[in-house]
Order: sequence, then C-alpha cells, then structure tokens
Amino acid sequence: MSAAGQRAPATEPIFTGKWDGRVYEQPSVLRVLLGGETYSALRAGAKWLKHELGGDPPMPLGRRLQVWRRGFFAESAVLYDLPRNDPQHYLSDFQYHRTIGRINEWDGLYNHKMALRAFLLAMGFRQAPTVAYLLEGRIFAEPFTERARYVSPGDCLALLQVEGARYVFEPEAGRHGEGLFLVECREGRLLRRRGRETQPFDLLAFLAEVAAGPPQATLIERWVEQGAFWDRLFPETANTLRVLTLWHSDDLTPFIARAVQRVGTADTVPTDNWSGGGISVPIDLATGRLGAGRLHPLKSGRPDHPVTHHSDTGTPIEGAIIPGWSRVADVVLRAAGGLPFNRIGGWDVVVDRDGVPLVVEANANSDVNLLQVHGGLLADPRVRRFYQAFGIV
Repeated sequence: MSAAGQRAPATEPIFTGKWDGRVYEQPSVLRVLLGGETYSALRAGAKWLKHELGGDPPMPLGRRLQVWRRGFFAESAVLYDLPRNDPQHYLSDFQYHRTIGRINEWDGLYNHKMALRAFLLAMGFRQAPTVAYLLEGRIFAEPFTERARYVSPGDCLALLQVEGARYVFEPEAGRHGEGLFLVECREGRLLRRRGRETQPFDLLAFLAEVAAGPPQATLIERWVEQGAFWDRLFPETANTLRVLTLWHSDDLTPFIARAVQRVGTADTVPTDNWSGGGISVPIDLATGRLGAGRLHPLKSGRPDHPVTHHSDTGTPIEGAIIPGWSRVADVVLRAAGGLPFNRIGGWDVVVDRDGVPLVVEANANSDVNLLQVHGGLLADPRVRRFYQAFGIV
C-alpha cells in the first residue's frame, strides 16, 4: 500500500541498485576497451585518489608520498603504525579496492539483506524477525512467515505498537550502519534513538517520506536481545562479531582468517560501528579469548590507547572469553561453505539470549582496517596464499 492507502505501481525490479556482479563482467565500454585487469586497477586507483584528496590526517609530504608509494592511505599509516610495523604484512588500501568485484561471482547476495535472509533461513539458521519490507510505497509485512501480506501504513503502525519492543530500521543495501536507527515503543508511543539523541518518531510521516523518495528498500526488524556476556559489555548496542572467511579454490572448505568483537559506546547507539566511535577487540581464534581493544584513533574522538575496560560501563574486556566461540565459528563456516561461488565474506554475528549465533549481515568487501589495526592480515601464510591466488598481492 502507498502512504495514501493505494497500492503503488511497480516501476523497477525489487532489487535495485548499482552493478554488484564481477567487475570483469560489468557493463562498461571503458572496461571492454581496457580489459578487466586494467579497468580494475584504474577503478581502485580512482577510489584511492578520491579518498586522499581530503588531506587528512596531517602528515609531512615526504612521509605521505612514501605511504602512497606502498598503496596505503595516509590514515592507514596512522592506524597500522607504519613503517614501524612491516607494511608487507598488511593488505594495502589499493590492494583492498582491487578485490572489490574481483573475487566473488555474485556480491549481490551479500548486498541485499532480504536475499541473504532468505538464504540463511533456507539453510536453517536463526534470523532476527523481519517485521516489514518497504519499497515503492508498499509495505510487505512479516515477509518470511505464512502471514506475509501487504498492509496499510496504519496497520504497520499497529504492528510496531508492542509495549517495550525495539526495532531496527535500516536501508536494505546499507553499510557501516548508514541510515540505521532504533525505534522503541514506550507507553504506546514510538521513540527514535540514534547516538545520544532520543526523540518522538512519526512512523506515518516516515513511511510517506520513504514512499516519495527513490526506490530504495528499507527493512524493519525486531531487535535481537543479545546474550548476557555482550549485554554486560554495553547494553545499548548490538555488539557483533566481525568474522572474515576466505576460501582458496584448492581447498575443500573455507577458513576463518580473522575475527574481532565490536563493542558499541554511548556515541554509537544503536550500532557498534568502529569508525563512529565503537571498539574493535581482537579474538584469539583458537580460544575465543579477547585481547585489548582499539578505538579508531582519528574518528572516535577519544584518546588512542589499548582498551582493557569499557569506558562507559567499566566492564573488563581484555582477557574475557567469548561464550560459545566454537559455536559462532561453526555457524559462520557453515554459512560461508554454502556459497561456493563466493570466496570471501565478512560476517557480522550477534549471539542471542539463548546462546544462538545469528548472522545479521554479511558483505563481500569487509573493511580491513578494524581487522588490521590488530596486525597485518598478510602475516598469516594462508591469507597471503589466498590473495596471491587472485593476483591481489
């Protein structure tokens, strides 16, 4: 139904957006003329140049040029403490951007959350309940249940007016928490939370705004009540694990290359986004033991020092053991193993009150800065072998 109560005509396929297949197959005259290899390198160079034109962080020109020659952003030199740490152990920013659209056969399964939800549910993995899917002025309620149906804006409002319930609103193709916010129902009223701000939320006005805008899908999902361990770290955000899986073509199964525990802060509610002020904590893959966390030294607005305790809750971080870490690893590896056409994935996992790991998001081009801030990925021979197989290093 549209915001006016009428069903809007479908003008585009349900999955809209930019090309999300392999870069070598991207419909582009320039790609055809240059060839996939050159086109991929030029595209990575353009993204690298665009990022660096901002001039941040301040750095002497000589050092900046030295960093650039190695393919790193100036920002990355600060994050990774280069050249004190060996640059050859790190996947450079130029190399990272060359991986985009180059390794997986179809990144679109990761980019479209509804498609990923359907895949994971079909494989038997628990998912956060999807309350509604919004596109082109239509509201598709409870899409993954036998009650799936189109509803009016008023009916959608009634669905959300469950006392004490919390919901996540997010663009279907969003990344890094962009456009994501939390809605709570208190005494029959809806409240919107983002960061330190809480304000009344007019759902009907929001639905009308979405219906009048470009054809961008929006998901409304029930908030997952996380396990007690993660609630103690910081209860106001979903504290997710980011797990990077790689799958060499000569191997029968994927492996976990690195994992970190992300923890939100008062600045990041309701997300745990590292660049927005969250904490990235390294996980020992053998034991699930947490090391000392790191804040983003340039974007968090807080001093850059090892984080052993949460600054808002005082909860100890370093040395804590993730409950059921082996179960988390098993879920991620089984999910990745179900996608033989996709060789790389960054999986965001939240563990619920029952101790069940839920994959809440996955992406083909996982940011590596929150992983490599704890040490270079290429120091691991298995990881280097993987990227060498695709001509990245």
